[in-house]
Amino acid sequence: MTEPTRFEIDGARHYTTDIPGKAYPSVTTILGKTASEHAKKMLNNWNLKNPGGKEKAAARGTAIHQACENYIRGLPIDLPDEYLPFWRGLSQHLDKYDYFVWSEKPLRPEWNYCTGKDGISRVWSHKYHFCGCPDLIGVRGGVVILADFKTSNQPYCRYFPTKQDRSNFTGWSKLNKCGTQLGAYALAVEETLGLEVHCAQILVSTPEIDQSFILHGDELSRFQTKWLQKVRRYEELKELEHQEQLEQEEEAQ
Repeated sequence: MTEPTRFEIDGARHYTTDIPGKAYPSVTTILGKTASEHAKKMLNNWNLKNPGGKEKAAARGTAIHQACENYIRGLPIDLPDEYLPFWRGLSQHLDKYDYFVWSEKPLRPEWNYCTGKDGISRVWSHKYHFCGCPDLIGVRGGVVILADFKTSNQPYCRYFPTKQDRSNFTGWSKLNKCGTQLGAYALAVEETLGLEVHCAQILVSTPEIDQSFILHGDELSRFQTKWLQKVRRYEELKELEHQEQLEQEEEAQ
């Protein structure tokens, strides 16, 4: 039986690495674990108000990711009508790249070690103990760009909303979460592939518009710093859980 590249430990997603027996939590696992209580409450309330919404959004995101991958690889794109509004406009952003070196999977044979026997590709950081699955790495004018696709019913927002108008707060929160995610991927890409990431791009697709947010060097560095703070907090929380478990076992004896 093929050893899975992706698996769960106590409900938390993990990935194997190039070292046998060495696995790390995913970027999304760490982000979820270290989210603020307010963010967790908002997500829980949304799930309660939108039963099945999480699964529907995941299916839509998977379909759009596959469409982008097919487009890059020159394969046919077959999307249900309900997803077509989320696809329109994305291809024009992809056309601006000179070429791609990663699209869900490495496009360079020398990086095939990133793909497990089950076909799942990932990058990792032995230095900071995490794994992640980048969407896209491309080159434009000699600049290496790490990109991520997002589908959303509402647009994202780069700037923190004013007190007078908090309607864009969710869009701002999503952008910052994605920026932190890309900061993590950039660190792992550089460690795993030996490829320096110059900037990152967040491609957001909504039913009405598509958006492109570029995170240049300084901004990407700030998100990397924010990510490393998340990693440290995750390790603290796991240690607290371990200590609590030991105390419970001692009390049960």
